[in-house]
Amino acid sequence: MTHQMSNFGPPTGPPPGAPQDPARGPQPQAPPWAQQSYVPSGPPLATWGRRVGGALIDAALLLPFYLVAGVGGGLSQESGFFVTAFGLLVTAVGWFGFIGFAVWNHVLKQGRTGYTIGKGVVGIKLVRKDSSATVGVPVALLRQVLHVLDGFCLIGYLWPLWDDKRQTFADKIVGTLVVVEPRA
Repeated sequence: MTHQMSNFGPPTGPPPGAPQDPARGPQPQAPPWAQQSYVPSGPPLATWGRRVGGALIDAALLLPFYLVAGVGGGLSQESGFFVTAFGLLVTAVGWFGFIGFAVWNHVLKQGRTGYTIGKGVVGIKLVRKDSSATVGVPVALLRQVLHVLDGFCLIGYLWPLWDDKRQTFADKIVGTLVVVEPRA
């Protein structure tokens, strides 16, 4: 019996490299790049739809800060020293709020708990690939910075659609998975 890779249960036949039945002659070998699909040992991997849902919720939470900065930018274009100065102040408050909230939600909160607000709402969590533990603040920060690669032509954000571990490029580089684990 030949060694066959299957997504449905354990492989059949002897493992690759094991002695073959000489009566049957040489058996075809799987190409070196063929791999068995990843089977998580912990919670199931999050679907792309759930990941997008969580990301949309997180983006919606940033929208008010963006709108405040936009109103401030509009005011700063008006004539008059005080209106312009007030507009610049409102713009700065909006952008500092935007950056501050994003860092708190995506780096501090997610690094310590595995959840952003959006991930918590849709019931998914960021974990280390090797231990299912929370990733920590430095890894969460690096992952967010590396999402620049995912944004390149959006291919990295689409990658979980066909990846066996459902990872973006940033997830692959820092060794993280997004799993289904509703907040307790």
